[in-house]
Amino acid sequence: MSRPSKLQARPRIAGRDQAVSLDAALFQMAFHNSPAMQSVIRASDGTIVEVNNTFLEKLGRTRQQVIGKTPIELGSWAEPQKLLEYRQQLETHGQVRGYEVRLIANDGSVLTVLLSTHQVQIGNEPYFLSAGVDITARKAAEARLRESEAQLRESEARFATAFNASPILMTISRLADGRFVEVNSAFMKFYGLEPAELIGKDSRELGLWVNDAARGAFFERLQRDSVLRDVECQVRARGGVVCTLLLSAQVMEINRQPHIITFGLDITRNKEAETELQNALFKERELNQLKSDFVSLVSHEFRTPLEVIMSSNDNLQRYHERLPREKREQLLNTIHKSVRRMAGMMEEVLILGRVESGKAEFKPHHFDLPGFCRRVGDEIRTATGRRCPVEVRAHARPHQAFGDENLLRHIFTNLLSNAVKYSPEGKPVIFSISRKEDDAIFQVTDQGCGIPAAEQARVFQAFYRGGNVRQIPGTGLGLIIVRRCVELHRGDIHFESTEGEGTTFVVRLPLFRR
Repeated sequence: MSRPSKLQARPRIAGRDQAVSLDAALFQMAFHNSPAMQSVIRASDGTIVEVNNTFLEKLGRTRQQVIGKTPIELGSWAEPQKLLEYRQQLETHGQVRGYEVRLIANDGSVLTVLLSTHQVQIGNEPYFLSAGVDITARKAAEARLRESEAQLRESEARFATAFNASPILMTISRLADGRFVEVNSAFMKFYGLEPAELIGKDSRELGLWVNDAARGAFFERLQRDSVLRDVECQVRARGGVVCTLLLSAQVMEINRQPHIITFGLDITRNKEAETELQNALFKERELNQLKSDFVSLVSHEFRTPLEVIMSSNDNLQRYHERLPREKREQLLNTIHKSVRRMAGMMEEVLILGRVESGKAEFKPHHFDLPGFCRRVGDEIRTATGRRCPVEVRAHARPHQAFGDENLLRHIFTNLLSNAVKYSPEGKPVIFSISRKEDDAIFQVTDQGCGIPAAEQARVFQAFYRGGNVRQIPGTGLGLIIVRRCVELHRGDIHFESTEGEGTTFVVRLPLFRR
């Protein structure tokens, strides 16, 4: 075969140059568009001569900050000693594959990179071409996976320990038929049964639920929702004692079969304590409301008589010599009435305090009931300046009753004074007494403003006053004092009222019982 001529050789040389140019272009494209961190380092002095955009983006650097620097000068290796190890391997073997390193980005974050480097010749000069794959997310995922596996093993161990040692009643049963496959010691102790009596049976066979319909509803909801929380149920414990359990249950897979894990907490005593606590909280809220209302009372009801006293006293001091005797007496009388009004309000507060704190004692004795009622009626007529007639109608026989006159005086003084206060002047107030077997029945009837229907449920609340009597002075304590004194007598009180027509209070007290 003849050798080609120079003319024939030229196309081949030109074709080779074109191939080299094409390879270079392809290299440039692959280098700069690679998702890996690519860099070219001159072997002679370790200077970085080229990096791709991924390299710059990952480390948060600019090309000017990187080109012409060595990796040591760049300070991107979190562990400089590993850089020395890496260079030794590279010099020894001419290449390194899959070397895990930690690189520091410009913002201080640390990347985990899988680095590979090969020695290449560029223009008859040795260079190192490196490619780094960011595996930070993968490493974090692996760490989380390892941690999860460790936690799972620990969780399984803890569950086994907790299941067997827990004071909570715990069971595992098959979802298909509800039969127990495992029970803990607390469950066995609560029901007084041994494992052989429980395993392989369901709660219906054992008669554990008081209400079979409630049991059916529980498991029906569980099959539908796969989880139930804090369901109260009645069960029969050891010896047939009925207790309240707070049940929670969840469907879970064991050996690829659906099972039910159930948790039961005996809250029988808790329910009793909860009732007591609710009562205590109610009393505390009631006390706080009393305090608030008392402050309101002092702010409003005490202010007016104090201002009257101060004003009258000021006039007496300034103009005593110039005031006529009648005017001075009028001012002194005004001061006297205001003081009595304040004293009366304070007395009601003190009485209520004694009653609410249990310091008001019930001290019954024999007394003349009609005579007592007439005296109270006379006292009210005098105290109210005979504003309204008070008619006492006594029909009780025999006259001798057995009760606490002091408490009775609080009851009827308040009821009669209210009847007079809220009645038009001159309208009679009827105070009647009758007997029904061993009980004395008292009725106080007026023709006053009445109590609005919407407010009648609040009549016996402390410091409460009807919306139609705001202009009439009062503390709102009288009726609650009445009610407490009635309760000390083991009686009861009720009323009927129509706004604008009047009110009748009926008090029943066991004053004739022996």
